[in-house]
Parts: sequence; C-alpha cells; structure tokens
Amino acid sequence: MTSVATGTYAGALAPVRAFDAFLGDPADDDAVVSTRRSVLLDEASAFPDDEIAAVTAFGLQRWYIPAAHGGMLDDALVPLLMIRHLARRDFTVAAAHGKTFLGAICAWVADGPIATRMAGLVDTGRPVSWGLTERGGGSDLSRSATTAKIGPGSVRVDGGKWPINNAVRCRAMTVLARSDERGGPRSLSLVLVDKEEADPATIGYEPKVSSHGLRGANLAGIRFEGSVVGADAVVGPEGHGLEIVLKSLQLTRPFTTGLSMGAVDRALQTALDAAAVPDGPGGRLLDSPTARRSLGIAVADALLVECLMLVGVRSAHAFPGEMALVSALVKFLGPDTADLLFRDLTRLLGARALVVGTDHAGALHPSAFGAFQKAARDSRVVGIFDGNSVVNLNMIVNELPNQLRPAEPPGMAEVLAPLRADARHDAIDTTALRLVTRHGSRLLRSVPALVDAVDDGRTSRAAVDAARRIGDEYAALLAEAEDLPRQSQPDPLAFHLAERFALVFGGACALAVHLARSRAIPGPLGESDAWLAAVLQRVANRLGADPVQAPVADAVLDAAVRVHEAGETVTLLGSWTERS
Repeated sequence: MTSVATGTYAGALAPVRAFDAFLGDPADDDAVVSTRRSVLLDEASAFPDDEIAAVTAFGLQRWYIPAAHGGMLDDALVPLLMIRHLARRDFTVAAAHGKTFLGAICAWVADGPIATRMAGLVDTGRPVSWGLTERGGGSDLSRSATTAKIGPGSVRVDGGKWPINNAVRCRAMTVLARSDERGGPRSLSLVLVDKEEADPATIGYEPKVSSHGLRGANLAGIRFEGSVVGADAVVGPEGHGLEIVLKSLQLTRPFTTGLSMGAVDRALQTALDAAAVPDGPGGRLLDSPTARRSLGIAVADALLVECLMLVGVRSAHAFPGEMALVSALVKFLGPDTADLLFRDLTRLLGARALVVGTDHAGALHPSAFGAFQKAARDSRVVGIFDGNSVVNLNMIVNELPNQLRPAEPPGMAEVLAPLRADARHDAIDTTALRLVTRHGSRLLRSVPALVDAVDDGRTSRAAVDAARRIGDEYAALLAEAEDLPRQSQPDPLAFHLAERFALVFGGACALAVHLARSRAIPGPLGESDAWLAAVLQRVANRLGADPVQAPVADAVLDAAVRVHEAGETVTLLGSWTERS
C-alpha cells in the first residue's frame, strides 16, 4: 500500500509503525506481547516481566525523554501512540512501562540539572515512579504527610506513599513531601529518591494491592524511614512541589488517553470479530439491526476518544497556556466515554464478555473474550489516576469564569493548524504552562465558527444538524454559567454544567479534526463524513437529543468493518502498516 504524507500523520507514524511491527501479531503466541500470555498472566496476577524487558530492550523509554535532554521525545503524539499500541495488546504492560513517563515528567517541567539527571535514569530502562498519593489522603495532594527536611547538603524523607504503580520495582521515585510545617501553597517540595543513593535499610514496602483491574501490576505502598539523598535531588525550587505537580498533570492527563484508546481498540476488535461469526440460530450480530446500531455507536465512541486524544496532545504543543482546562476536559470525557463503550459492548456480547481464561472464544482466537474482559477491568483505572473524574469536573468548574471572560474570537486557521496531518510541532514549552488559563479554551470559543464552517454544502445534513444542536447547547451553557453562583464548594448543578461543557468540547474536537483533514485524500474510514455524523449525533444524544439514527450508525459501522477486515485498526490517523 502507499500513502500520502499529508493524509496520514506520516512523520509521527513512522516510529510508531516500527514499534507496532516489533510487538508483532498479538494472536501469535510467540509475539513480544501475545494475547494468550496476557490473559494467563492476568489470571495469575503475575507481573509481565518478559514483556517489560522486551519493550525496554526496544528502547521505548527513550521516547519519554525530551530531545533537549538527549532523548527522542519531540512530537508527544509518538509515545502516546506507542502506549496505545502496547495497551491494545496488554494494558498492564503499557501502564507499568509508561509509569516512567509520569515519574519523570516533573523533572522535565522543572528543567535544569535535575532534568539532566532524570534523563540518565530513564535512559537506563529502570522504572521511575511517581509518589503523590497517600493512604487516607484521597486526591487532595495538599494533605501530604510525608516530610522532606531539606538541609544544606542533604534531604531526609520520612513517610509513605500508597498505592503506587511500580513502588517496589522502581529504581527511583519522584516524591511529593512536606518541606515546611507552616503549611500553605509553598509547603510542599518534590524530591527524587534514588534507591541506589539512599540507604536500602531506610526504605520499606507494604504488600501488593489486590485490584479488580491491573491485576498483574506492581501496585503497592512504599515507606521512607529517614531516607537520605543529596540536596541536588530536589526537583525544582524548594516549596514549588505542588505547582510543578499540577503543571505536570496538564501533560500526563492527555497522555493517559493512549491507555484508554488501547483498551478501546481491543474492545472493538473483539466485538467486530464476534459480530461476523454466526452465533446460533440468530445468525450474525452484523445482520441484526439492533446489534448494528450498538456497534455503530461503539465505533462513534471510539472515534470521539481518539479525537480527544489528538486534540489533547496537539494542544499541549500549540496552546500550553490552555492546558489547565483542556487537560481536565480530555481527562474527564475520555475515560467516561470509554466506560460507556465497554458497558454497551458488554451488553451486546452477553455472557461471552464476562468470561476469563483462554478457552472460551469458539471460532475466535482462544483468548479473545478473556482479553476483552481484562481490558474492560483495566481501562476503568484511567478515570481514577492523575486526578479522578470529580477532580477534573471541579477544575472545569473553576475555569468557567475564564471561559466567560471577553476575548477576541480565535481564527479558524489558528485553531485547525495544529491538527493538520502535515503540521510540524516543536517540543512542548513547559514554561508556558499556567495553573489557570486567561480565557479558557480557544477550541471551545470556536464552537460557533466550527459549526458554521461544517455547514458548507458538502457535509451531510445529519452531521450539520447534530453540529447545530451542539452549538445551541454551547450558547445555552454560557448563559447558565453566567448565572452560576461563585462558591468555594461547587454544588451538583455546577458539576452537571461542567459535564455538559466537556461534551460540547468533545463535539468541538470532532469538528476540528474533520475540518483539519484534507477532503482530497481518502481517510482510513473512507471519503464520507459518516464518522463525523455518528460522533456528533452521539455527543448530541448525551446532551439530551435523540439517539444516533440507524442509517448513521450503519454507515460508520460499515466503514469500520471494511477497515477491520483489511486487518487495520479503526482510526482516523492512518494505517499503521502503510509505507510512505
């Protein structure tokens, strides 16, 4: 096959294709990450040591290190898609290996000598973890009880973090600790605790956590009992720990959509495979109008998550000053939509979606349904870490006054440019990250213009009508937000408003991705806008409009089936196997 660079995000996809080829066919038991072994390891709650070692030998960790510090991270879409492909095969492997990106991110935001030191640690392939949460502390990081006594030549860390991914396995951990007993916003600092620097006798562990999902992951607690490291282990200025963490979360939240997309890819693959196989006297699910509608809606949900993923990562490059809001919108709506997809497909597949093991798939790969069930359980964790759904909704509520602040309407070229397939992206400017935005999200402010632009006489009436419905919702939300009382503790109405804003943002993402794509180049889902109509009708339905129309669901499903039967992933980004 051949492809045109401007139609397939070719620059970003080249290393992703290489990684995908390295991982091999998951249906092959000899692949680096095979479906059968993935399910067996999960049932045994066993850590995937061999898979992690293989991915590390490939050098995935080098894409976690910014190019400015000697690594491969330039366009953040590359490691995001690599994590997606890894999660499609085994979510646990992707979460365990990708945790190093999270563990290192504060050093990249802080910059300076600590970033150089962190680059050396990450490059070894040894895990780096992120110690933020504590037992009984929930998501309120300001309540951190772990202490860091920062002296002229050393730092002493006391306390514990729980539950932490790779707590036991990690070579080092970036720890949020209280460095000032007086409290206040400058009372917390970040310390890089390198286990090879601290006395091993001062570091202890709590037992592995038994979890519903990520059964094989190294989720545990860690205790520091007078662990001493050098003064150069402080990450960023003393007292700036919480600020650095909050800015870092603006980058890690979009990054987690790669995990969600990997799980969604697995779910769609299993459902489309199963739908094509006769199932008793009822025949194929693909021949049932009800099942077809459910499958079409699932495809729409998957593509909405992908649009959120793309907008989130491209916004980090192009508009870092807006990530306080954009990251919260993406982090709330992405996992929420993935959860809906798994719920609906579980109902569609029935009892088969609940089985575990490797011998229940009938005509499909022996591990297919076990892998679906594992992905369904694993993916639910995305809505919890890096700020749970309530935390992100609260952040959206806090940003509403900024979204309402008068500002010049952004130009369409400015909004769409980062999403074009041939756009080049400089490294993310972490110095431009802000704890609060000035004017919210320019993509949200562009909703009226995006709706007008799609009503061009070439886009289907179904897509345009749904876009108009979303545009009307945005106007209504702005009016409601104006009347929202300013409270220190938002009430349920404010959270409901924030959820609707997130859905409108999802519709805006789909519109922007559609308008940024070249109509002259056939996309992987065909030249039609069937996918856009399905995504917009699905968003509009979640906002209270009528359900997705059967013809719209049929059209996007037929396109997805064609892609799936060709052995490809259902995606708007392009073929993983094409060569430019």
